[in-house]
Amino acid sequence: VEVGYRFRFFGEDAAVAASVLGIVAHPDRSFLTASVPTFRLGFHVRRLVDAGHKVGVVRQTETAAIKAAAAARGGGGAAPFARELSAVYTRATIEAGAGEMEGGGAPEEGSRYLVCVVDKEVDAVGREGFEVKVGVVAIEVSTGEVVHGEFMDGAARSGLEAVLLGLAPVEVILGTPLSFSTEKLMRAYAGPASNVRVECTSRNCFSEGGALAELMSLFEKSEVNSPTIENDKQMMEINEEDNNLRGMEGVMAMPELVAQAMALSVHYLKGFGMERLICFGSSFRPFTANTEMSLSANALQQLEVLKNNSDGSIEGSLFQTMNNTCTAFGSRLFRHWLTHPLCDRNLICARHDAISEISESMGSRQDSVSIRQDEGDGCCAASARSDLSTILSSVLTMLGRSLDSQRGITRIFHCKATAKEFVGVIQAVLTAGKELRKLVLEDTDNVSSQHRTVHSSLLRRLISTASSSAVLANAVKLLSCLDKDAADQGDMINLFISSVDQFPEVAEGHVTVQMAKQKLDLLIVEYRKQLGMRSLEYKTVSGTAYLIELPVDRRVPSNWMKVNSTKKTIRYHTPEVLKNLDNLLLAKEELAVICRKTWHKFLMDFGKYYAQFQASVESLAALDCLYSLATLAKQNNYVQPNFVPENEASQIHIKDGRHPMGSTARLLQDQTWEEKVAIFAKLH
Repeated sequence: VEVGYRFRFFGEDAAVAASVLGIVAHPDRSFLTASVPTFRLGFHVRRLVDAGHKVGVVRQTETAAIKAAAAARGGGGAAPFARELSAVYTRATIEAGAGEMEGGGAPEEGSRYLVCVVDKEVDAVGREGFEVKVGVVAIEVSTGEVVHGEFMDGAARSGLEAVLLGLAPVEVILGTPLSFSTEKLMRAYAGPASNVRVECTSRNCFSEGGALAELMSLFEKSEVNSPTIENDKQMMEINEEDNNLRGMEGVMAMPELVAQAMALSVHYLKGFGMERLICFGSSFRPFTANTEMSLSANALQQLEVLKNNSDGSIEGSLFQTMNNTCTAFGSRLFRHWLTHPLCDRNLICARHDAISEISESMGSRQDSVSIRQDEGDGCCAASARSDLSTILSSVLTMLGRSLDSQRGITRIFHCKATAKEFVGVIQAVLTAGKELRKLVLEDTDNVSSQHRTVHSSLLRRLISTASSSAVLANAVKLLSCLDKDAADQGDMINLFISSVDQFPEVAEGHVTVQMAKQKLDLLIVEYRKQLGMRSLEYKTVSGTAYLIELPVDRRVPSNWMKVNSTKKTIRYHTPEVLKNLDNLLLAKEELAVICRKTWHKFLMDFGKYYAQFQASVESLAALDCLYSLATLAKQNNYVQPNFVPENEASQIHIKDGRHPMGSTARLLQDQTWEEKVAIFAKLH
């Protein structure tokens, strides 16, 4: 609870905070209390959340000047300052709301999934349960990703275990009642050492169509409260409608258990004000797809895909060995690529072609200077290949040094971002898009393949999405509304570039402040005449403004209030100055309230652009992953595999193969080993 310049804990919360944060809890009147300074709020909240606690922050919403003005109008000035719950944080939601906290620690780059699990026994045999149908929904609140699926599982719950290992959730919702084996596995995963928070919620109210009704009501509310901005392009409105329709269609097509898990998740996220995330179907994806493999929990562990088997850390894992991504959101996508390998021939070839093209462009950079001295189409093609690698490298390096764009746009969508974060994220997306637009992506019919900068269809699609003209135009439009210097300094009063047509309430508030300042400036003219001092000016000393400084021996009216003095001068505040200072302070605080409301509305209006910015950042993440694999291939001299025609028998031929996890990466010259692989392929 915010009390002055500190946040205070009371009762049992004080005891918990004292044990986790290492601070002193002491009795104060009838309560045990502890406190932390306001500028360290983010640091201490993260420590409490990482320990598995749910933390609520109550802020003071009433200022001294506004309270005094209300008291003068007979509003009861003796009452305490108004306070309200401003935010709630858990391990799954803290990254989505971290922007609004002061003094926050370093954010985690990994995923923080919120997973909801429900099940239904199909063939029950005794206490253990032989076979069940499991419904799972995983939500990454900080990135907008929603993963869902329903599957059959055995008594060992190996399928559910594989889901938990692949997602590594930090918070779990158990839709009770659960079967004994499912609850046992979930409780074991969320053991005391894991700091995984567990929330048990009854799902009886969502049976017999109640889950779908809950989800459909959410979509209906999102349509009524959808943000609107004047002079928007018709294409933007159509895209928003299509995304909402896909979300509704996706919900209607969900299996029963998935719908129940989704409804429980929505009900839980309402307590954080983040339930709107479910309305965007563009971020939905199933656990299993026809184009991807589903690795079992045993495969992930034995192959050390994500963690080693020695101490359970990432050191020495396949993920660490192969990961060369530059951005945090690229690293998260790369993790998904490793745990869900492609099994579709066309998609595999498309990815291989993209990696091969990037890898070849890396090799052409060294020779680009000498090649450009030659003439002909070969020079243009080599220069184009060099530009691809150079531009991708500069864009990804810039994004890696910037804020996490994927989490940033989601925090903006949740109305939790600061002005500095907003400008930084949108500017990074705009800069990346402008750089990528330098690559020539003309239609194949009009431009020959030799003169095209990018040949891979996958690369062309990703670059086109990341540098979409609609996204760039909207980014320029959003940034034109804000003062970048004020955003960098956290100055909310001067943040908006206001006018009669744009942010009229803010413009009116600034006019009120200027009028109050002009009244104070007019007073100094009267005091010059009254005191006969033509050069008299207001003084500001130690933060106290509008002081009238006079010699010690100068006589002044008795109602002038002495503020401070020196050996030779005395500084006063007159009654008129004090009255107008109160009016100025009230005008500034009312303007600050207006700016905060305008900022919240500005962030709410970003919701109609969220799907497009999300698609742009996802394309940048895929480009980061492709560039990472191309870097890996270039460093280790990997070659692109060749697929035999589909009408031929399945076979695997390896020549001079190497193990990717080998520390020395020495060649495996054992011909017997290569023959065994070929025989294995023929048998399967």
